[in-house]
Amino acid sequence: DGAGEMALIPTVNLGAGRTTTAISAGHSHTCAILDNASVKCWGYNYSGRLGIDNGSTMGEEAGDMAVLPSINLGTGRTATAISAGNSHTCAILDNASVKCWGSNTYGKLGIDNTTDMGDGAGEMALLTGINLGTGRTATAISTRWNHICVVLDNGAAKCWGFNNYGRLGIENTTIMGDEPGEMDSLPTVNL
Repeated sequence: DGAGEMALIPTVNLGAGRTTTAISAGHSHTCAILDNASVKCWGYNYSGRLGIDNGSTMGEEAGDMAVLPSINLGTGRTATAISAGNSHTCAILDNASVKCWGSNTYGKLGIDNTTDMGDGAGEMALLTGINLGTGRTATAISTRWNHICVVLDNGAAKCWGFNNYGRLGIENTTIMGDEPGEMDSLPTVNL
């Protein structure tokens, strides 16, 4: 907001020689896909939204960014798209599957429960891909306050999480993704 300030803004330290290919800013955190297709997130880390297997906030203390770990997306997995929401983050992986981590209020992580993921030791290694339907993969993703939507490989759309005002597009107000089996029966949006 001051004259000349933009010229003084430093670049974000993502590691020696690393650059970004995509970035998404959430409510209190930011995530980037790097040139090697790994993911790093920084900012407020309540509920594990940074996906670093602890609740430590990163980026506000000197030296934080230099030691910022890459997120464990699974053995050999990398990201092609990233979307940071209110208190959660989702990524489309190189195999077109989707993983979400952080706060799981209303089942917004799409793992058929409400357990937060990414704030405890080893949780990211245990995080499974989201059930998008038999043989279905994702081509685009968008996260919002308490729900997520994806475009599937066949052009259909699916949304899960909090459903007040019918935001999931399934013609009711039922929360989806917080109970066993719900993702398996999640309908596509009737466009």
